[in-house]
Order: sequence, then C-alpha cells, then structure tokens
Amino acid sequence: MGFLNLLKIENLKIYAIVLAIVYGVWFYKEYTYQKQENKRQSENISQIRMMDSLRFASQTYTKKELEQYLEYTRKDLKGFLKKNRVSEKRIERIITQKLDYLDLQRQTTDLQPVLEAIKKNRDTVIAVKDSTKCLVVEGWVRFKNDSLKLDLDSRRFKNKSDVISYWERNQWNFLGIKTRLFGRKKATVKIKDECGRSETFIIDKKE
Repeated sequence: MGFLNLLKIENLKIYAIVLAIVYGVWFYKEYTYQKQENKRQSENISQIRMMDSLRFASQTYTKKELEQYLEYTRKDLKGFLKKNRVSEKRIERIITQKLDYLDLQRQTTDLQPVLEAIKKNRDTVIAVKDSTKCLVVEGWVRFKNDSLKLDLDSRRFKNKSDVISYWERNQWNFLGIKTRLFGRKKATVKIKDECGRSETFIIDKKE
C-alpha cells in the first residue's frame, strides 16, 4: 500500500511538472504575441503621425481591424469590392494613393476666326487645345445657326509617382550643437511626383 501511495505521489509530481511546462509555454507565447501586437499598434500610430510630413503611411491590420476600416472609414471601397465580387477575406494588401493637382498656367486660344464667322453669319468649327506636361484638354468651338458652343471631348491627365523608402538618423543635440552623428536610425520615405502632390497609404493584412 505504501508503494502504491508513493507511485501516486510521484504521478502527482509528474502531472505538476507537465502542467508547469504547458503553462510556461503558453505564458511565453502569450507574452510574445502581446509584445508583437503592442509593437504593431505603436508603429501604426507612429505612421499616422508622420503622414502629414512624409505623405506616406503603411499600416498592418488584423482581419477584424480591416473589416472595421472598410465598414466605417472606406464605405466607398467596401461598396466597390461588393459590386465587383471581391471577397474581403481574400484581401492581402490595399494601396491607396491620393493626388492633388492644381493647374494655374494660363493659355489663350485665338477666337478671331470665330468672331469673323459670326460677323458674316457663316458656320465654323475651330479645334482648341489646352495642354501642360500633366493635363491635356481638347475640344471644339462651334458656331452654327446663331449658336456658339464650346465642346470639350477629351481630357487626359498623366502622373508618375516614385516612392523611395530609406533610413536616416534622428537629429539630436550635443553640447548645444544639432547633429545626426550616432543618432538613432529611423525609417522614412520620400515621394517624387511628376505632377501634383500625392499621398500613399498602404494597408497590409496581418496573417
């Protein structure tokens, strides 16, 4: 009987050791996961803060966060996906690029031939074209049956953007002197636009 009791005690010890190991493994995995999640969320917040200066932000969303983003922030995109039968579950990356382009270059088209045609009550059609490096607008000025119209039937806008990702060192003060020497490394981005000013927003879905 004493031997059996000893076996039971030894079994309890084994069970306790196994449970301790299982708990230790679970705790380590949970700690590692939470550490990674905190780092991911901190990086997302940091990217949003830098959006104004860099014009670039890259986010990593969980499946749930991506669903909420589409539901509350990008209903237009959610509707587009639904219309085109694209399952949200299959999305791996979303790249959104916004472009703001303002053309203040004045271009004048000589309409004297139209004026002459009007004076002589003669029908006329004159091609017009307003073009810059980025934007080309083409159409016709028509005078017919005492009616003067401007028809714009072609608008073409072209832009090329280059996103350059690189690292640099933070600036810090050394004896009152600003320097980047031995500064902490940080990732940054530069965007080169041929036309206008674009912003790039990237969302990667977390596996």
